[in-house]
Amino acid sequence: MPESPTFRLQRAMASLILDEEPKDFGAPAERLGLPAADQQAFREQPEAMDLYRELARLSLTEPLDTTFPVLKALLEGAEVWVSCVQAFLSARVVRSTHYRDIAPSFLGWLVDTGWGQDRWPFLAELAHAELLEVLVARFPEADPRQDLHDDPGPGDTVWLDPGTQVVAYAHAVHRATEAAPVPEARPTHLLAFRDAEGEAHVLELTAATAALLVQARTRPLAESAAALGFADPAPALDLLRDLRRQGAVLGFRAPR
Repeated sequence: MPESPTFRLQRAMASLILDEEPKDFGAPAERLGLPAADQQAFREQPEAMDLYRELARLSLTEPLDTTFPVLKALLEGAEVWVSCVQAFLSARVVRSTHYRDIAPSFLGWLVDTGWGQDRWPFLAELAHAELLEVLVARFPEADPRQDLHDDPGPGDTVWLDPGTQVVAYAHAVHRATEAAPVPEARPTHLLAFRDAEGEAHVLELTAATAALLVQARTRPLAESAAALGFADPAPALDLLRDLRRQGAVLGFRAPR
C-alpha cells in the first residue's frame, strides 16, 4: 500500500529533526516525494523550521545530558559527544512515546552497536551505571509483604525490593566523575537499592557478598554461605543484618 501524503509529511518532519542539520530544509520533503508546494513550504520558512528542529531535538537530547553527565564529560573531552548523539538519533531506535524511555534506548543502542567501545571498553558499563540509580528509583512500588522479619536465621531466604539490582562490572564505573571520567579497570560489584523515602543508593560489595545476595534469594542462608565456602554462616548473617539496617534488604523470610 502506498504511503499517504500525511505519513510522508510526518517522515519528512522526522528527518528534519533526527538527521544531521540539512543545508536545504526542503530536501527531506523532496526525497520523500512530497508535492512541490510542500517542498516549497519547507524552503520558504527556514527560521521556523530551524526553531522547530532545535526544540524537538532538545526534548530528545535533554534526557541524555541529565542522565549521563559523566559519559557526556568523557566524550565532550574527546570532542565526540555531538557525533555520538547524532549517530543515536540517526539510528531511530526510540520507539516509545514516553520521555522516560529515551535514556534506556540510548543505553541499548550503545550496547547493540558497540559505539566507541574500541576506544573506551568501559563505555557501556559507565552508561549503565549512570542510568542504574534512575531505574531503581523509578521502579514500580510493590505491595508490602507481611511475612518478613528483620533478623536473619540460617534457614531464611533474603528478600529484596523488586527494584533492587545486584550488578557486576569490569571497571569501577561508579567512581568515575565528570572531572575524572575514566574509571579504574577492576572487577566491581554493586548493590543499587532505594530506601524507605524512595531515594536511590549504591553500595560497593565484595564478590562473595554479591554472590550471597543472589543465591540467598532462592536458597537458605546457611546453604548459600556453605556453597560460597563459609563454614560458619554467622559472619554472613551479621553482614545481612547490617544491610537490613541500611535499608538495602527488605527483610528475611522463614522456610515454609
